[in-house]
Amino acid sequence: MTDTYIRRAMEADLPALAALEHQTFADAFREHYPPVDFETFLRDHKSPAAVEKAFRQEGTEYYVTTDDHQLTGFIQLNFNKQPDNGTLLPEPACEIEKIYVARAGQNRGLGQQLLRFAEKTARERNVRTLWLGVWEHNPRARALYEREGFSAFGEHAFVVGSRRDRDLLLGKVLPSIG
Repeated sequence: MTDTYIRRAMEADLPALAALEHQTFADAFREHYPPVDFETFLRDHKSPAAVEKAFRQEGTEYYVTTDDHQLTGFIQLNFNKQPDNGTLLPEPACEIEKIYVARAGQNRGLGQQLLRFAEKTARERNVRTLWLGVWEHNPRARALYEREGFSAFGEHAFVVGSRRDRDLLLGKVLPSIG
């Protein structure tokens, strides 16, 4: 695995970010949902407007990887955010809301590099707990997170149309730097 350059996303990245998020999510999950529900979810949550709204949200930062000026992956971090299931994690807490890697960039270690970048960034900001949600039926992602030291602390619902899935909430308490 060669290290990949990761940089903060800029406004100019928004069209490519939205396209990558839409395509990657559709590739990974389309077959699991009724078509009408899935298309409605894509329109409401993975559209350029939805990605731009998240991009501009206070406390949210996007970081991207590129290859030949093409976006190959990104990560969305939400600083000072607690889980929505009532669990209170040691603060400050940071959510890894999204890690998306383009199909062409998969199996090259980009997900692991983005995850490690998130942890490094969190440590630099004295974040105490890094956490994320992962679909219970996504064994590849779960295995990566567990290898990186994340463990389950709860769950919450992920709703697409009439379907209610269970996301496992995984967290990692980070040691203090100083």
